[in-house]
Amino acid sequence: MMGIKRYGVIKSEKGASAVEFAIILPILIILVFGIVQFGIAFNNYITITHAAREGARIAAVDLNNPDLKNIIIERAYPVPITPDDITITPEGTNIGDPVEVEITYNISITIPLVGSWDIPLKNKAIMRLEYYE
Repeated sequence: MMGIKRYGVIKSEKGASAVEFAIILPILIILVFGIVQFGIAFNNYITITHAAREGARIAAVDLNNPDLKNIIIERAYPVPITPDDITITPEGTNIGDPVEVEITYNISITIPLVGSWDIPLKNKAIMRLEYYE
């Protein structure tokens, strides 16, 4: 008699596990897409941080370089920033005066079944002028 009852319990649990999986699957998919989108946003943040730092280094030794914004855009690849996203602010022209390079970029995060958001990524780097002509 015990063997028959166990078989009946196992048979009814097969349908319950399929229902539980169907309930959990959308939540799991949303979670995975959220993790992937966060990873992409964090990678873009690290990239613009690097580009701002490189731009400040170049500006510290060559502030009058006409291609400075283009160099920063190259350093920010694959993040598609434009010259309007870059602000270069020297606080003087004497050796030792700070120069600030700021990059602002809006990334669009999309998670299926939840929605999409524009998240502003912003970073700046400050270096001291080493040489100025």
